Amino acid sequence: MNVAKGLLVSVLCLSSGLLAAQSHHSQWKKVYERDLTDFELSLEGSGLILFAQPQGRCRMDVDFYGETGLAKYRYEFTRDRLTAGSHQEYRYTAASLSEVTKDKIKLVRNEKLNPASGAVKKEFRDIYQYVPNKVLKKYCF
Repeated sequence: MNVAKGLLVSVLCLSSGLLAAQSHHSQWKKVYERDLTDFELSLEGSGLILFAQPQGRCRMDVDFYGETGLAKYRYEFTRDRLTAGSHQEYRYTAASLSEVTKDKIKLVRNEKLNPASGAVKKEFRDIYQYVPNKVLKKYCF
């Protein structure tokens, strides 16, 4: 009987944690999107999406498409102060880009970025400039 109670408590705690995580994730609201292809930041195009939370926290997801794969960056920030970041690289396993589907992309790199790093800050600022100031002031300040 004690084992059953312990198992039930564990399941309830896990369920609560999953619901809290979903709730936290759902707090991000997409507020801006921009195609960066014309700026020639990558060979096959790029784009960014800005998400915001009511507390002035923002997240910028940036995708760079290349001939052999995709690089994804995620930056979390308040105002222009970077607080967290991540970088993922994927390689296409399909013979041609026209055949690329989700099952034909392989994750080859997954890392957290150090927000205190000068190189990371520079990369962030280079992309941050593509979001209009009025959008940043409205959602990220």
